Amino acid sequence: MHSRSRYVWAYFMIAPTLIGTMVFWGWPVIQSILLGFQHSSNFGTVNTWVGLDNYAKLFRDEEFWQNLRNTLLYVVMFVPITLVLSTLFAVLLNTKIKGVSLYRVIFFLPQVTMPAAAAMVWVVLFAQDFGLVNHLLGTRIAWLSNGNYAMLVLVIVGVWGAIGMNMLLILAGLQGIPKSLYEASDIDGAKRFNKFRYITIPMLTPTLFFTSIILFIGATQIFDSIYLIIGKTNVALPSVRSLVYAYYQNSFIYNDRNYGAAIINILLVINLALTGIQFAFQKKWVHYE
Repeated sequence: MHSRSRYVWAYFMIAPTLIGTMVFWGWPVIQSILLGFQHSSNFGTVNTWVGLDNYAKLFRDEEFWQNLRNTLLYVVMFVPITLVLSTLFAVLLNTKIKGVSLYRVIFFLPQVTMPAAAAMVWVVLFAQDFGLVNHLLGTRIAWLSNGNYAMLVLVIVGVWGAIGMNMLLILAGLQGIPKSLYEASDIDGAKRFNKFRYITIPMLTPTLFFTSIILFIGATQIFDSIYLIIGKTNVALPSVRSLVYAYYQNSFIYNDRNYGAAIINILLVINLALTGIQFAFQKKWVHYE
């Protein structure tokens, strides 16, 4: 088969995915960017170019800055905890123990659990009057309606839901490390901790780098747990409201989709900046050989 024919078949095979990505991801992104510089009227049929007016309004809005702080606080709390726990469980499940396949399935279950059903369970667990958490701690803390604790609940729920998938990614990275390195370290009399520090972690850094990027992007897009667990009428909502939740409120409740587009465009810039920073610093800690 000629090389040109191979390319034609290759593009033909990826065409459905490519077209779907452009229609359902690419075009909405372009629309969102344009809407951030426009003012819509007549139910969105008339769009007037207003330049940076939406962003000027955004930067003067104290609620936006609070939502940004909430989002960054969630990222700072969620990402390190998830990365550390996922790595720990992956290392444990990479050993030869009985029922290891069952444990892997158990850790992965949150990924296939319906978010609404899981949210109902967490609401019951953290209920002030009859919740299991307060019963075990011997307290009556209003976990879900107190702004000082609501963010902690969201982090716990987020970590619970994210460990399974990230653990599998890291587990795949662990299984890709050559066993000859460990055999050589055994001959040299290296202890288990030293093997983990000088072999496992350096060889695992490409996987950890990829996982951290996915975690950062996912953490900035927190929405479902706020919507399902905290709720739109909760007094603690201002303390946990994220940029994505603010986008939802402005676009679909207040019907100001231009202001909502400006919010989500800022989030896009933040994600690009965070990803760029991670790529810039990867040479200092990621080892590809």
